[in-house]
Formats: sequence, structure tokens, C-alpha cells
Amino acid sequence: MSPRMWRFSLSEVVPRARSKTVVEPLSGLIFGLALSVGAITLVGNVGAITTTRDLVGKIAVFGFSFLILISVWMRYSKIMSALPLDNRWTMSLHTALLFTVSLEPFLLNVLQLGYAGIKDGASQLYASDLGVMMAIMGGFTYMLADEERSLIPKSSIREFKIESVMLFVAAAFFFVSISEVFWVPGPNGWYWRYYLWLLPAALGFIRRGTIRLVSRAKRGQEKQASGLSGSEENTAG
Repeated sequence: MSPRMWRFSLSEVVPRARSKTVVEPLSGLIFGLALSVGAITLVGNVGAITTTRDLVGKIAVFGFSFLILISVWMRYSKIMSALPLDNRWTMSLHTALLFTVSLEPFLLNVLQLGYAGIKDGASQLYASDLGVMMAIMGGFTYMLADEERSLIPKSSIREFKIESVMLFVAAAFFFVSISEVFWVPGPNGWYWRYYLWLLPAALGFIRRGTIRLVSRAKRGQEKQASGLSGSEENTAG
């Protein structure tokens, strides 16, 4: 049987509609392993922690990695519940995303435990990894927001478009941080590149807080409006 015929018969045996059910268990395994590797590395470096400052620093670095991976995982689960993996382009992006996720704990460990001379290059690769991760997530979110594809309710399109923009902005921060300009010590001895990595998380917290405040204000206005309408009905009665 020729390779062309083999590819054709395989596509019939495994329909594209089932590709998501095949990929999802692997995706969950990769995300889980990435989180586990970070925790195992944290435990394995106990002997190198000699002061309270070292302990707090290790926990802060692990917390940053955990926050990145768990946020991507939650967004990924939300996106994959509606986004079909029905073409090679989408599958290729999906594969690239899983690669960046699996690479994240390794690069972070090199950045923490590697020789001083390699930290600049390791931090650049780490920033590139996170930038690609955020850019792919932004692309997936933008695909969901495409009105022509009708993958999500129209009431959610604006929310997903804003989220895609936020992810692209986060990717831009990570890519910009690769510049040697930011490999300069700042407050507390941290390099400015590290501080730049914190900005996407800060913007995410600000956005979520703003959304909560707006939703609470809307609920308050709705309650006030319903109370006024009820009092008018009682008065009329």
C-alpha cells in the first residue's frame, strides 16, 4: 500500500471530529506533568535554602510559574470546549502550545539553577517560550470570537475579543523583555526583565477586578430598578 493510500485510509478510521477526544487526555497529562515538575524541583532544592529570604524567593518563583500554567490551563479548557480541531493549522498550533507548556519548567529550572553566565540566555528563552504560549492562546481566543464561525454565543463575543487582545498584549510584554536593555539589575537585585514579566499578571488582575466591579454595579442598578418598579406597582394598587 502506498503512503498516500495509507494516509487516506487512516483519515477515514480516525475522523477529524474525534481528534479532540484523542488530544484532550494528552493535553491534561502535559499540563499536570509541567505543574508536578515545578513542585518536585522545589522540594529537591531544599538543601540550597539557607535563609528565610531564600525560602520566600523560591516560593515566589514557583508561584509565578504555577500562576502562568494554571491560568493557561483554565483558559485552554474553556477554549477547547468550543474550538474544533478540524484542520492542520489548528492542530499545529495546539501541538506548539503543548510544547511550550512542557518546556516551561525546564527553562525555569535552568534559569534558577544554571551558571551565572547562562542566566541571560535562559531568561531570553523563557520569555520567548511564554510569549509564544500567550500568542497561541490569544490566537485560539480570537478564533472563538469570529462571528462567522458561530462557535460561541453572540453575547460572549465581545468578552472573548477583549481577552484575546489581553493575551496578545501579554505576549508582547514577554517578547519585548528579550531585549538586552532589560537585563540590568533593578530594585532588590532583580533584573528589570523579571519585573516586566510581572506586568501581564498585574494587568490580568486589574481587568478581573474591573469586571467584578462593573458586574456588581450592574446588579445593584438592576435591583434598584426592580425595587422602584415594585414600589410603583404597590402605589398604583
